[in-house]
Amino acid sequence: MGEVVSLNSVGDFQKKRQPKKNNKDATILELPLVDLEKTAEIDPHQIAKEVLLKRLSNAPRTRKELAQDLKNKRIEESIAQDALNRFEELGLINDQAFSENFVQNYHARKKLGKNALRQQLRAKGVSEEIAQEAVAQISQSQEFQAALSLACKKIRSIQSDDPKTQLRKIVGLLARKGYSSNLSFQVAREVVNEIPEGLFSEN
Repeated sequence: MGEVVSLNSVGDFQKKRQPKKNNKDATILELPLVDLEKTAEIDPHQIAKEVLLKRLSNAPRTRKELAQDLKNKRIEESIAQDALNRFEELGLINDQAFSENFVQNYHARKKLGKNALRQQLRAKGVSEEIAQEAVAQISQSQEFQAALSLACKKIRSIQSDDPKTQLRKIVGLLARKGYSSNLSFQVAREVVNEIPEGLFSEN
């Protein structure tokens, strides 16, 4: 605020000055006070624990994913590793169990083939050995039936295409879903009628 003006008996103005508020000071006063003593007492191990518990309460995570979460929170590497090791000892982090559940769920729901499942697990930081063991639980029959389900659904939308085009589209779909080329062609034979003679020998 500026000045407050009062009128005296003879009509003169007497200026009474009030102290000006400093906007910067006002802004500072509005900021929450930080308890420096309390902040200094925060245990980084406790922070790491809370970060892990919060992440795991939302959904299962691999060790690598959780390690990245701790890194994002600027938790010191040695403290992060201690926390991760402790959670593994308690069974709260288990890449093997995570991988097995991931494979079962994504194979059933999204009809992903073994190759795609393995690649996704590797991207999440699961070791090659664990990823291979996890996808091995899917039998050849299960994988064939999942691929066949995708192919049967696809063929209904491409009935107007010629057989060669149908075959190419189905094989392409299955390849994108992570199925091997051999299995993709095998399934395509099941659903495409009048396959051109000699088509499979072309290459």
